[in-house]
Amino acid sequence: MKLDLKNLCLQKSVTPRGIIHVGAYDGKDIKLYQTLDISKVLFIEANPTVFERLKANIATASVNVQAVNYAITNQNGKVTLYVNSIAQSSSIFPLKYYRDIYPNIKETHQLTVESKTLDTLLQELELPPTDFNILNLDIQGAELLALKGATNLLKYIDAVYTKVNYEELYEGCALAEKIDEFLAQTGFGRVAEAKPFHPSWGDAFYVRKQVVTMSTLGKNGNLGNQIFQYAFLKIYAQENGLSVETPAWVGQELFGHKDREISEDLPVVVENNNEIFPGNGEVWKNVDIQGEFLYHTRYYATHKEYFRSLFQPVAEIEALVKFAWKKLHSRGKTIIGLHLQSHLDENNNSVVAPSEWYKIWLDGLWETLDEPVLFIASDNLEEIPLVYFAEYNPITVRDLEVEVNLEYLNFFLLSKCNFVAISNTPFAFTACLFNEAGKYFFRPHFSTAKLIPFEPWNSQPVFRDIDIDEVGKSISSEAQFQQTCAELENSQSQKDELSQKLTSTQSQLQQTQTELENIQSQRDQILGELEQFHSQLQQSQEKAKNAESQLQQNRENLEKTQSQRDELSQQLTSAQSQLQQNQEKTINAESELQKTRSDLEKIQSERDELSQQLTSVQSQLQQNQEKAKNAESKLENSQTELDKSHSELHDTREELEITQFQLDEVQAELEQSQSQLSKHQEEINNYQSQLQQTKTELEKTKLKLENQEKILPNQNTTNYAAHLKNLAKILAETIPD
Repeated sequence: MKLDLKNLCLQKSVTPRGIIHVGAYDGKDIKLYQTLDISKVLFIEANPTVFERLKANIATASVNVQAVNYAITNQNGKVTLYVNSIAQSSSIFPLKYYRDIYPNIKETHQLTVESKTLDTLLQELELPPTDFNILNLDIQGAELLALKGATNLLKYIDAVYTKVNYEELYEGCALAEKIDEFLAQTGFGRVAEAKPFHPSWGDAFYVRKQVVTMSTLGKNGNLGNQIFQYAFLKIYAQENGLSVETPAWVGQELFGHKDREISEDLPVVVENNNEIFPGNGEVWKNVDIQGEFLYHTRYYATHKEYFRSLFQPVAEIEALVKFAWKKLHSRGKTIIGLHLQSHLDENNNSVVAPSEWYKIWLDGLWETLDEPVLFIASDNLEEIPLVYFAEYNPITVRDLEVEVNLEYLNFFLLSKCNFVAISNTPFAFTACLFNEAGKYFFRPHFSTAKLIPFEPWNSQPVFRDIDIDEVGKSISSEAQFQQTCAELENSQSQKDELSQKLTSTQSQLQQTQTELENIQSQRDQILGELEQFHSQLQQSQEKAKNAESQLQQNRENLEKTQSQRDELSQQLTSAQSQLQQNQEKTINAESELQKTRSDLEKIQSERDELSQQLTSVQSQLQQNQEKAKNAESKLENSQTELDKSHSELHDTREELEITQFQLDEVQAELEQSQSQLSKHQEEINNYQSQLQQTKTELEKTKLKLENQEKILPNQNTTNYAAHLKNLAKILAETIPD
């Protein structure tokens, strides 16, 4: 069964107020639309001939209806319309697999028609898009093009009823999954489909999903916060069948997100104590949800793959950050990543762990690793005491010299490190959620004043159960004191190290002087050997030149000999070829003479065959005329049955369309029969004309033969053969194939 538009609107709470029907054909759907209690209908049809029938069928409609003659695509201009023997199958795409399914349907001709986008057409017709909320598409494979040219109109559409193809019935047509994908991006979901006639094509019904927005996205925290917020928004929408709208935010640039822009201000719902947590009460729809959504990651873990898929960098950025990672990894085998906060960050609202904790952690870990490299990430590198970690030769994003979003570069590199120690921030924690190569993850634990291990997908993102002000002050003072001590110790260590380096440098200088004297002696010896070798090389080069000269002369003599041999061979081959050609000409002349005699004998036989063919064609003509009469009778019977079915089943649109389809097939067969009849009549006329011409030519030929018989005794054999050949050529040109 076909989809029932009226019932679908009732089931999906869609109240029709205006319909745009693209590919309206003859407009008979006006009867259905009049039952929907709508205020406006716009019919669009590309075929000029069908359009005239459309205007006649809607002339007496009881609703506000308008019809225009255009093809609808994704651009304005001219397109080719491929008109088929069944007009309803005409399309701007040529037939492909459709010909295998319906072999009786053929392309009859092509038209150049004007093309418009729906958005452009409504502007030119001065029709507000708000007048319409249902879009019906039936344009034989061009539905996706029409949708792409209606991006503004789709903002006001509540439901789309469209034909979909599951195979490439027309060359280049979009398949159903592509239409699903495009409409999903614009906020629609498929809710019904049917394949009433064939599994390769059918109807689909899409309705607009209810929406959820987050107007604070991009303004509430750094990249880590935004990742949690966007992930929650998308997961919440996916679980509850909602469409997402967002403002501009960095994820569009980094991850290529193309959610619809927020179209209107919605009631604000603020996340508080997990009240929006899925499963914790009602589903919020058509609202603007706001909050941090830093839930325990056991919730997000159930959506791990989808979570990670949302934040894959676009190709250009991916290439740059991967290049930076390659440069970092080239410095060693084991990469340790630290994310440190600055104590002077005025915008920081979380506790900052002292650098000493990370230093103690590194001291216990460093010597156990294979070729370790330290990478330090921070939002404020200038405020981080990197000198505190100088003995580990730390690397930062500035050392990698890659021009890309530095915040994301820090994030990406942390997500690749083998060991990670993070600060108490969503940014660093989120990077660990994407780290598949990490062996251990550590974070500050303020109760025990040290770094402790944690599982990224089974932890609280940020610790908040402490007095931030008091702990922050004590830790800050302690950190400054420890940092000062460390700097003093580091200065003394550097002084001792410089003294040792000076002593070592003097010893190396003396050793270098001795090595230099040895090298000078070896250099003199090598120069002597080099002069002797150079003399021998010159002698060898002179011998090589003499040998090369002799070889060149021998080559020239050989080439001359070869050339003379080739000339003699060519002359011999030419003589043999000419002799063979003369022999073939003699044989051909004899063969042509014999063939000419045989052709003269066949002329009379062919004339008899032509007479028989004429009789056969006349008989076939009578049979075709009888077939035409039978086809006309069938047409009259089919018309009678159609009228009877129309009067009895006028409320059943499905059976009426099937009957109409059968009537079109009968009409196509009649047109083909009449066309064949005309062709046969033309062939008979041609045969009669050719027969008369052949009779005339035969009489002329007979006279020529009689004259030739008188002339032949006075001519030699060679002229007789040539004359017969010319005569056979004349007869061949006058007698049809």
